[in-house]
Formats: sequence, structure tokens, C-alpha cells
Amino acid sequence: MRYKALDFKVKQSPHFDFYTYLKNDSLLTRFMQESELWYELHQQVFRDTFLRKNPLILYNNHPDFQQTTAIGGEISIGTGGVTEGLKNRVVMPIMQINNQTRHVLGHELVHAFQYHSLIEGDSTKLENIGNLPLWMVEGMAEYLSVGKKDAFTAMWMRDAYLNKDIPSLRDLTESNKYFPYRYGQAFWAYIGSTYGDTVIVPFFKNTAKYGYQAAIKYTFGYDEPTLSNLWRTSIENAYKPLLIDTAQVPRGQMIINNKNGGNMNVSPTISPDGKYVAFLSEKDLFSIDLFLADAGTGKIIRKLSSRQNNSHIDEFSYIESAGSFSHDSKKFAFSVFSQGRTKLLIVDVETGKTLATESMGDIGEFANITWSPDGNLVAFSGLKNGYSDIYLYDLSNKSLTQLTNDWYSDYHPSFSRDGKKIVFSTDRLSLESGYEGVDIPLGLAIIDISTKEIRKIDIFPGANNLNPQFSADDKQLYFLSNRDGFRNLYRYTFSSGKTEQLTDYFTGISGITEYSPALSVSANDDILYSYYRSQKYTIYNAKPSDFTAKEVPNNEVNFNAALLPPPQSLGVDVVNSNLRNYNIFQRIGKSLIKPVPYKPKFQLDYLQGSGVGVAVGSRYGAGLSSGIQGIFSDILGRNQLFAGVAINGEVYDFGGQFAYINQKGRISWGGSISHIPFMSGLMSYGNEEINGNTYFTENTDIIRTFQTQIDAFAAYPLSRTTRFELGGAVARYSYRIDRFSNYYDPNTFYFLGSDRRKLSKEEASRTYGGNFNSFTLQQLNAAFVGDNSYFGVAAPLSGYRYRLAAEKYFGDFNFTAYTADLRKYHRIKPISLAARAYTYMRVGSGEDQLYPLYIGYPFLIRGYESASFYNNNGNVYQGYNVNQLMGSRIAVVNLEARLPFTGPEKLAAIKSGLLFSDLNVFFDMGLAWSAGDKIAFKSNPDKIGEQVNPDGSTVDIYERVPAMSAGVSLRVNIFGYFVLEPYYAVPFNRKDLKFGTFGLNFAPGW
Repeated sequence: MRYKALDFKVKQSPHFDFYTYLKNDSLLTRFMQESELWYELHQQVFRDTFLRKNPLILYNNHPDFQQTTAIGGEISIGTGGVTEGLKNRVVMPIMQINNQTRHVLGHELVHAFQYHSLIEGDSTKLENIGNLPLWMVEGMAEYLSVGKKDAFTAMWMRDAYLNKDIPSLRDLTESNKYFPYRYGQAFWAYIGSTYGDTVIVPFFKNTAKYGYQAAIKYTFGYDEPTLSNLWRTSIENAYKPLLIDTAQVPRGQMIINNKNGGNMNVSPTISPDGKYVAFLSEKDLFSIDLFLADAGTGKIIRKLSSRQNNSHIDEFSYIESAGSFSHDSKKFAFSVFSQGRTKLLIVDVETGKTLATESMGDIGEFANITWSPDGNLVAFSGLKNGYSDIYLYDLSNKSLTQLTNDWYSDYHPSFSRDGKKIVFSTDRLSLESGYEGVDIPLGLAIIDISTKEIRKIDIFPGANNLNPQFSADDKQLYFLSNRDGFRNLYRYTFSSGKTEQLTDYFTGISGITEYSPALSVSANDDILYSYYRSQKYTIYNAKPSDFTAKEVPNNEVNFNAALLPPPQSLGVDVVNSNLRNYNIFQRIGKSLIKPVPYKPKFQLDYLQGSGVGVAVGSRYGAGLSSGIQGIFSDILGRNQLFAGVAINGEVYDFGGQFAYINQKGRISWGGSISHIPFMSGLMSYGNEEINGNTYFTENTDIIRTFQTQIDAFAAYPLSRTTRFELGGAVARYSYRIDRFSNYYDPNTFYFLGSDRRKLSKEEASRTYGGNFNSFTLQQLNAAFVGDNSYFGVAAPLSGYRYRLAAEKYFGDFNFTAYTADLRKYHRIKPISLAARAYTYMRVGSGEDQLYPLYIGYPFLIRGYESASFYNNNGNVYQGYNVNQLMGSRIAVVNLEARLPFTGPEKLAAIKSGLLFSDLNVFFDMGLAWSAGDKIAFKSNPDKIGEQVNPDGSTVDIYERVPAMSAGVSLRVNIFGYFVLEPYYAVPFNRKDLKFGTFGLNFAPGW
């Protein structure tokens, strides 16, 4: 979904081509200089050189990044950047925090080196990436860009130790339970510290060539279980001493856990009166939704807002943002992604009704709303032209005021209780102090709203001090800090400058990322926080009296607990030494950065061949089978070219297609030209008189239909769930029928010979009826399409889908085709009720002159497959036969109850990490008819007349009645490649079956 066309310019540095539309030259220069610095640091590890400049596509903010055409598929809110393989393009946005931008850049450039080392390697190639587990690829990128000093990843590893759930490398590879970024980073930190950073790339390349288990033996000399045990022992030895004096019972009352919420209950916000808590959760499985609960008991009151029932919301800003209640606790404001930007959404707490949806001018992305005590203002941290600042928005006159205006990152704003000040986290202290390390810690500051004067609170230098909140009397600040390598709650008193530590948790108070809001304080000093344990996020409500305060010096920091095991580095330490001295390294000069003209640079995105097959000596002569298809695009992915050719038989069976798609603006448009042969066959037997002699003849007719077509199309998306389509085409259809005949003596059946000949149009018409003259069709089509469904393991389980379309055909045939396809899915745990109403109708003078439609396919009605009809006297049995299933118009109704049978624990009845399936009970009903047919709603049709053929024979004419069936099916997702549906159906109309019939469907659930 693209909401605007961006004007990209190009700049070059020694090793990169930068594509961006950012109009902040100083920020872009700094970004390009850091790209070259990361190149230098990673090159020391990979020992690899880019001979060609690596493309890097930079977006102004995450909403713009989500609209990228450089990467196929959907970009989620949790994706910081992407590096793709064939063009080795790094695609990323400017982030809301300087440290995030630096980290994502360093992380993605590791991937660029990984791809380059595979593509340009002596004995590796791009497809070897399939041998690399995700934890190895992503973990390496984290380790090389963050290092082993990481309080956030250390929290995850302490949690694994505490719960006796330290995975083996096999667990990381074969289970999706363990987040590959965190655990992979911890593993590479162990490898680098134990064996030296010089072993990283050899181990990586050996894994690409041989797989991780063989690579372990080849690189280290022992097997995977041994290396996993050594890593596990290292974690246990490092963290066991830290657990002795650390309390493990969270303070306060647990109100939201995975019993009344989900596993991920994040961004908690308490109302000023302390009665309500709003939080984001995956409680309903299919999406992140906003819930309202009683802050005292945790009872879920209602869903405040959801993507499923609010068309304004493309996605919640749930990763690193929280909302805010109004002063009277009656309204709730939060930020959402909508129409290609972040918007402010305000809902009524009592009803969930949307009260306002507001854009913030040219601020494309903002987060962490805070509502003023007087109810007139909201403040937030906004990203504009690459800089993150604090803004005020007046709700009454819709005016916007910028409070800070500099290159520092200002985040997590929160109003004082008197409404005169805002406290926030900022990196201005770190950047002004000349901090040498790669990370840019966030400290605390307060801004006076009237004077815009900023006061820095200089505590815990080098630590991340986040999520500050004023106490009820404005005399103290509550905040979160990792100053000792853990993540705990602290309280700062203004009058004395004293800081107290309130919690001492072995894991920590945290959200999804280190910067996610995890703390909220009411006007009554109710302290709400999210606690991380067992890879779950639980919300607690506490009073100040619940904590045991311990005063700590304001300059006391110790990051030993933030070091990933082992604490000591025994091998060559390249990575961490460089990261500790990141800001000491020399940057390239500005003279090495130059603008250059934009060039499309079309390159291959995808190439796939189907192999080659040759047949000789068959009765049908020699044949060839082969095909190849490729996709090409420019560097930004805005223009795509598709080309494919294939042959399957003789020269007549050669087909091909060329297509072009333009994705530059909101409207996608393109066209294609193609020649496609469709082949079918029919066998016949009988006596034939030739030149006065009678032969028993075995005929095989190869019927080819050739479609040569040129078409154009366009699609205009109204939102991420709806679009309008328009298209047109001109197609020429022609036929060729080749008859292969074997001749036998009619008495002895002795083989006499064979021949091949092309049937004339007249002979083909006599044989098959109708005519085989070439014809031309022109077509215009339009459609309105919607899809807000949420897919389970093999079929949609929630939401809706629809398509309303019309097609006008003219030329040698003249008719109109209409499509209405309506689908609704309603989730009632643990099942989903699904309903579909579908019709396709040809209407007009030529509606019966094309091949008839058939409703007996199992993806329409199960139990009526044409091949399953038997013992019914030439397909006629008491009036009902396969002819009842054919016509120029069809209508189908399907009802299903779907139970996720095997699969993920939170979704399926039976937990399985390998087999994913749905168990279904279904009822299908369909009707096929043509213009003038009599329709009757009963089980068996009555004869209503006869049709006399030109040869004098007669054909009975029956009423058209709906076909109905019911049964059970099991849809199985085969490793994500396709869905297989074996079913047992009882077709009510068929009299040739005593019971039901089994069938097989190769399609995901409708």
C-alpha cells in the first residue's frame, strides 16, 4: 500500500550508493559517514571488500518504510530494516532514537557482508543461505552491531537461566520458541569471547557450505551437543552468583497475565483516577488490540479498539509507544498507523467509540502520548525530517507547537501534575559528554512549557534512564534504569537530588524492546509496570509503600551484569574493542560524498527454471518439456518486469508471457502480452470405413486451444483492506486438433498401422459439435475488493473478504459476466464459523457459446467431482446427473465450523510444532443453470420436456435443482507450501452412492 510517490535522489560515498528523499543534509552526511565507519568495522571481521558500491535505500520514517517497493511482502511495525540478497540492497528508515538508527544501520550492514561473502565467495553461493539457521544470521548481526555488553539481551538470558530453559543449538534451529535475535546474539558473544572473533566468519561459511552441525565439527572439533553444553555451562556459571541476593517476587498485585490477557501484555497505561488500565495485547491471537481492564482486579472490561472493527487503523504503534488517559479518565488517546502516517486516535473509554482521528501536520511518525492535566493538550515525541523532538498539540484549536528543536533524540514525554513541565528521556547528555562507545544512552531532562528551558537530570551516566513519570505531588520522578545491568524501578527526589532503587529483579521491568514503555503512574501514585519473566509480559499494580527503597549514589553504574557470558574474553577481541571505541574512529570527509544522477539499474530479482525433459519414440512423436521465468526490477522496485517461456510437447505447445508493473505511485498499473496453449485430449473407439475397407480404429485427439492476449490493468487501494481494480484485454482464440489413429483388423484385432493427421474445422465440428473457428474477445473489467481476514494455519478464522466484479465481453461473442464473492469468519473460541456466498454469471446473447461452468469442483461443492460419478447409466440416474452441475451461471453457499486441530498451543486443540491442520464440519450447496432453465428447490429434478436433435434423437430436459452435501474435512498445511484437504462428503442429490464419497482438495480454505 503506497500513499504517495517519493522523489528519491542519489548520493555516493566510497562504498555505498544512498537513495533517499531526506531533506536534512547534515543528518544524511552523518548517516553516510557512519555507514562507512560500519563498513570499516565489519570489514575487519569479514576480511571482505565490496568491489561495487552497495545500495542503501533510506526512508524518512517507519510509515514511509512500510510502503517500500524495494522489498516484496508486508513490512510490519516490528521490522527495523531489511537487507535482500540478489541486489544486496539495505532498506531502512530513520528511527525515532539516534541509537536505534545507528544500531539498525550496523545490523543491516552485517547482512550486506553476509550476502556478499556468500555471493562472491570462492566456494559458496547465495542458495547456501538455506543452510544457515536464522539465529546464526540474525544473532551475528546483533553481536557485530551491539557487542556483548547488552543489558536487554542479558535480561533474556537470565530469564532462560532462571527458568532452566537454556536452549541447545538444535532447539534454536528446530523450534520457534526462542527469539533468534536475542539467543543468537548471546551465542555469538560466547563464541567470540571463548574462541576469538576471528573464528566467526570461518564458522559462518562452514555452516553455509555444510550445515551447522557439520560446521561445528569442522570448526571446533566436537559435536553440536558438546558445544551447546559448553554454552549452557557458561551461562549458568555467569548468572548463578547474581541470583543469591536478588528478590524474585514482584512487588504489588499482579492484574494482567496470560490467563486474562495474552503472553505479550505491553504498553500499560493507568488512568489518572487509578481505576482503569489500558494495554496492548495479542490476547485474541490474530492481531495486537487495545484492551481496557479494571486496574484493581485486572478484569477485562472491553476491547477499546481493534484493527478488525476500526477502518481508521492500519496497525497499532505497539512496539515502543503507549497512550494516555484524559484528566477525567473518560477518554484515551494513542498513536496508530493510518493512511501512510502516524495519527492520533482518541476513543471514548465507556463505549470504545472513535471521537477523533488527527494527523500531526508534516510529522510522519510520533509516539508515547501524554495528556495534560487540564485536558486541553497532548504531548508526544515526533519524528520530523529525521529529528526526534517533543511537540504539543492543542485539541481545541488543533494547533501544533514544537517544544524542542535539535538533533538530539527526545523520547517518553510525560506531563507534570500541574501541567507546567514535561519530563522526557533524551540522549543530549550522552552526546554532549563525548561518550566513546557505540551505544547512545538516554538520560532524563525536564522542559518548562512556557519558557522551553531544559533542565538535565545528571544521574547514572552511561545508563539508559527511561519512561520517567511524575509522582502525584510533582516532588519525585519514577523511572526505569539499567545502571547495574538489570532493569529496575527508581525514584528521584527533586529537593534532595537523592535517588532510590525500588526493585531488585533478576529479570526486569520491560516491554518488547529496551525502549518500550513499561511504567505508568496515576495521580494517586498507583504504579503500574510490566514485568518480564518466562518470555511473557505481566502487568502489576503497586503502591509506593509496596517497595523497599534503597538509596544509591547518582553516579554509581556497573554493567557487569549486562555482559553476555562469559564475562572474560579469552580470544582475539575485535568486535567489542571496536564498539567500545566507536566514536574515536575517524569519519570520512564530506568531500568523499557526492550527488550523482539517479539510474534505474534493472537487475534480476528472481529466476527459476523447470529443467529439461525430452521424449522420443512415442506414438505422439518427439517432444520437449522445459520452461524458465524471471522477474526484473529497478533499484527501488518501482518498475517490475516479468518474462516467462515454456514448452511442453511439440513446437505448437510453446507459450510465453511478458508483463510490466509500475508501482511508483498509489495506483499500480501495468500490462502484459502472452501466447498460451491449452492442451486437452479425448480418446474414442469404433469401426471406421476407409476406402471401402472396415477397420477397428483407436483414436486419440490432442485438442489445442491457443490464447494470444494483450491486456492492461490498474489497481487503486482505498486502504490496506480495500481496493478498486480496472482492466481491459483483447484476446484471440484459435484451435488445432491432431488425431493419432491406430488401425486394427475388426475380426482378429491384429495391428495394421497408425497415422497422424490434422482435423479440419468441419470434421472437428462434426465430431464434437459446435464450431472450431477462431474468434476474438475484447474485455473490460472492474472490481471492488476487500480483505480484512486473519489466516489461521490452513484457512481464515476471523474477519471478512469480498469481491464484487463485472466483466464486459464483446467481439465475436457478446455477454457480461458478474461476480459476487462474500465471505465472513466469526471466531467463537475455540472454533470459527465461516460462511461464503458466491456467484458467477454470464449474461447475454453469447453466454452459452463458451465452455460451461462447473460447480462440482471440490473448492466449490464437495462430493460432486465429475470423476466420482459411476454406476449411473451414462451419467443419467433418476433425473440427476453431471449435467445438473453445468451451466452459464452458478451460485454457491458454503457453511463451515473450523477447529484449529493441531498447531500452535494458543490456537490449536492439540499442540504440535510440525503438523498444522484444521478440522472442519461443512455444508455445501450450489446451483448451476443457464438462461431459460426452470429452477426448483427440491432434491430430485422432474422431467419437463424433450429436445429433438437434428438427427432425430431426443434429449430429456429436467428442472435445475441445487446440489447439496455435508461432511467433514481435514485441511493440512504442508510446511507452508500448499494446503491439502482430504474430505468425506455425503452428497444428498446423488443416487449412485449408498453412503458418501471421499475426495481430495488442493487449496487453502476459502
